[in-house]
Amino acid sequence: MTNCIKSEFYRIFHKKSVWRMTGACQAAVLLVNAALWGMNLLEGKTGGDFPWATTRFAFSLLEGYMNIPLFLSAVMGGLITGDELKHRTVNNSVAFGLSRDKIYLSRIPAGLAASAFCLLVTEAGYIGSGYLLLEDSGAEYTLSLLKGTAACVPAWIAGMTAVMSLYYLTGSRSAGIWSWLLIMVAVPAAVGVLGLKFAFCERLSSWLLYTMVSYCALDGDRLLYNWSTGAGVLKCMTAGFIGILVFMALGIVAIRRREL
Repeated sequence: MTNCIKSEFYRIFHKKSVWRMTGACQAAVLLVNAALWGMNLLEGKTGGDFPWATTRFAFSLLEGYMNIPLFLSAVMGGLITGDELKHRTVNNSVAFGLSRDKIYLSRIPAGLAASAFCLLVTEAGYIGSGYLLLEDSGAEYTLSLLKGTAACVPAWIAGMTAVMSLYYLTGSRSAGIWSWLLIMVAVPAAVGVLGLKFAFCERLSSWLLYTMVSYCALDGDRLLYNWSTGAGVLKCMTAGFIGILVFMALGIVAIRRREL
């Protein structure tokens, strides 16, 4: 199993697509802070006031879109699995004597490492460039962003595990992505609408991953998220770990039944 995991690490970190995705994420967050800095500079030259060039606004902006990394986790899962069923490269591993369970489970830690690398590089670049280019609003907004990130990480891992599992279940990467969108986005949206009328659906909606990482409420001049309280952080992490276990079990069942 150890050798299998090592080979997955080698395969994944030698894929240009993983490095390109990390570079694209880094470029996107740097562009946000650079745009805020540029607008502030422009307003200053014309005598205007641009109040949004602060770490408070920049970090709150990222914290308010924790659902975007959930989508990126699906992209990462798709990059990890690739088109191995289409090209039947997975058959080589089976022929080498590896069990299907080991093939699937070895992809999880390697995928986590690739995702963690992408996340750390992106968020470090965003926070660092924010302090470099923007007005410092205080450590509380940085801590709030880091707290939200920690609370949402299990949900993002569940998202990556889900797309990998659905890939083996459906037999193609495109079908896996569409199935992921149905389960992770469309179903929570439908349950949320039903929750406006039925109390059970309202409670269920609050535990669904996409709803959980997307929830936001206004309290005076501050935004509140599910992870704004200690109990909310625990709930986010619990729902995420449940999702990981469920989709890992689905993936094992799917690869066992998949004709290779």
